[in-house]
Amino acid sequence: MQPVVRRRIAIAAGSLPSTTTTTTTTARVFSSSSRPSYSPPPLSRPKQTPLSLPRQHRPFSTSPLLRQEATSETTPVDNGLPHSGISPLPSRSLISLSGPDAAKFLRGIITNELPTTPSTLTYAAFLSAQGRILNDVFIYLDPRLTSSPPDSFLIEVSTLEAATLVKHLKRYKLRSKCAIALLPQEEASVIAVWGSPDSIPAQGESLRYCPDPRVPSWQRGLVLGGGSGLEGVQMQSEEVYTLLRYANGVAEGQEEIVRDGGLPHESNLDLLGGVDFRKGCYVGQELTIRTEHRGVVRKRILPAMLYPSSASSPPTSLRYEEGDLAGRIQAGSNVTRVGARGRPAGKWLGGRGNLGLVLGRLEMMTDLKLPGEAAVGTGMGFKEGDEFEVEVKGEEGEKVRVKAFVPGWLREKLDEKMEKKGRRH
Repeated sequence: MQPVVRRRIAIAAGSLPSTTTTTTTTARVFSSSSRPSYSPPPLSRPKQTPLSLPRQHRPFSTSPLLRQEATSETTPVDNGLPHSGISPLPSRSLISLSGPDAAKFLRGIITNELPTTPSTLTYAAFLSAQGRILNDVFIYLDPRLTSSPPDSFLIEVSTLEAATLVKHLKRYKLRSKCAIALLPQEEASVIAVWGSPDSIPAQGESLRYCPDPRVPSWQRGLVLGGGSGLEGVQMQSEEVYTLLRYANGVAEGQEEIVRDGGLPHESNLDLLGGVDFRKGCYVGQELTIRTEHRGVVRKRILPAMLYPSSASSPPTSLRYEEGDLAGRIQAGSNVTRVGARGRPAGKWLGGRGNLGLVLGRLEMMTDLKLPGEAAVGTGMGFKEGDEFEVEVKGEEGEKVRVKAFVPGWLREKLDEKMEKKGRRH
């Protein structure tokens, strides 16, 4: 502060000459009598050796479902289901969207970018203004109509929700120049392919394959014009494909991803490639981005296995067994810890046989630990040997045990997210 005071006094007294020597890096001003005949060189800060501090994760950063030392069972490869096959998907329908404004219109209402080639597809979701999932969808370029840039798309959605999604699209269409039409199954349908089937139909004008971005070994097939290339092909039932999804913890459709009932992160869309966080604005983006960068995801969809309450111990691996245990459970039923009171550990979403999906609280049903949470210390956290149960519908007091698993892909994706966040911070 002393040089500044001297400078003010000198100016007030008029003692400074018309030319003064100053530097950009210091506030010192020299009087005419003591001023050196040279200009001092600019000062430079001495180099400092950076401190080597341990990396810390913010309590409410996104990725970080921190992994505990204890290990949890992951979904095994041998789950009692066919390792490869082809299934028709009558539970899925296609909506045509075409016109000069189709691409711009879609970008403003979905969570992901659009496909760029006929051999690729986009996994995405339509959200409400509050960031809740309305519909999970696949988007293809329509191979029947080619243009540059692309302006014709096919939107795959649950058949039960197709008419509702058409209304949603028309609500946001306003003056956009595009046509919206629900296609009958005879005109366009979808098949699922997984593994390496012995006899897979060749791709042609009436059949197009696209890799399913959710699972590396899965593909989606567009069947156009009645599916002339599928004659004589051995098909699995859609139930086999559904069980395969359950075994891998992959939800699909609004029977499992409840409409307007959950966030994209809770349904694992952030881990399965369903959200592009660098994308421009879209409906529901604000809460989705805030959850990604500042929130803690406490619940996620997990694969689950049902077993009788009379069993001596919970299963250690997930495997399909025939039966109708899942048919006895009402979708949306609470999953609770055996012998404990308090908030539910999760919700049963649906299933077939002894397999299904639960929306589970990670700190209670798995060994994945949420950052900044004290659940383990309060006795509410996961402990090896914990068992959970769900009520049987229509039979008061009768319950079935539920075991949730952490699939290998989910654990791997969470680890990748945690590393990326660690590098960023």
